[in-house]
Amino acid sequence: MAVTRNRAVSFLVATFLLAAALTLAQENKSPVATIVPPGKFDAPKTTPHATTHAPTNTTIHTTTTATPNTTTTHATTTTNTTTPAHTNTTTTHATTTTNTTTHAPTNTTTTHATTTTNTTTPAPTTTPLPGPTKSTTLTLGNYNISDGSLLCIVLKAAIQIHVNNSQGNGTFIVQPSMTTSYGQCQNDKTGKLGLSFNEGVIVLNFVKNETTKTVYANSVAVNLTYAFTSGVRTTISNVNGSTQVFTMSASHSYSCKSEMVYMGNGVNLEFSQERLQAFDFGKDGQFGPIDLCKADQPNYSVAIAVGIVLIVLIVIVVIAYLISRRKRTDGYQTL
Repeated sequence: MAVTRNRAVSFLVATFLLAAALTLAQENKSPVATIVPPGKFDAPKTTPHATTHAPTNTTIHTTTTATPNTTTTHATTTTNTTTPAHTNTTTTHATTTTNTTTHAPTNTTTTHATTTTNTTTPAPTTTPLPGPTKSTTLTLGNYNISDGSLLCIVLKAAIQIHVNNSQGNGTFIVQPSMTTSYGQCQNDKTGKLGLSFNEGVIVLNFVKNETTKTVYANSVAVNLTYAFTSGVRTTISNVNGSTQVFTMSASHSYSCKSEMVYMGNGVNLEFSQERLQAFDFGKDGQFGPIDLCKADQPNYSVAIAVGIVLIVLIVIVVIAYLISRRKRTDGYQTL
């Protein structure tokens, strides 16, 4: 056994020595592939290879070759480096992107919605009350009602409503341009004329008396809602149902320069420059003969009084003359 071990050891040693000899011989036979002619010592050339596998890990392969006069040294250094700078840069860009995204969904829609809502808020706050009618000249209105194709009632007048009571104190002037007429007639015996305006209505009811052959208004009504004092609204509603105004003969017209109709409770209707007819118009719808109101009828009482005075004076003068003449004749006596 010992002899066998020794032989094995000897064989291994011999083999090792033979391999070493062969290696040395091979090196002496072939020169190194990187040998260059002698010259100045060049600075080592470094070629960096940077490969980035992920946004957070960076791998740098650096190969440094040093060339001495006779010996070439190959030094290969592999460094796995995770560069914090790239990590920070990535984080910075991420933050910038996040900020940009944050500005995108700005609450612009919410702001516009609120503005629209606020705009509609003050709309129903104030309803201005009508103020007193400004001073203006009276305007003559022309109002009429037809029965079929024939005229039934025609009224031409400037109208005012006077109020003087605890509810208000002032005058409302009816504006023809803002007034419409309505009504109806029945067989030229009864008829209604209504005047409607923004602040109220005026209604006149006419009848014909076949016995006396006269036509007149037997009912007058007025309804008015108005602010005679600024900011204070007043409503009046008066009816005079037991009257006889605007009396005229049948087929005649009624005329008056100015006439007041008392409605009660300090309310009066005034009709100025009035021309009125109800029923029995002519062929062409013309007014009939004029019947004047009492205020416009001629007044002969003064003339009569003056005439009476003149007659009395004349009588007195005649009597005085006769008396004086008689005294003269009595002064002479017969011889």
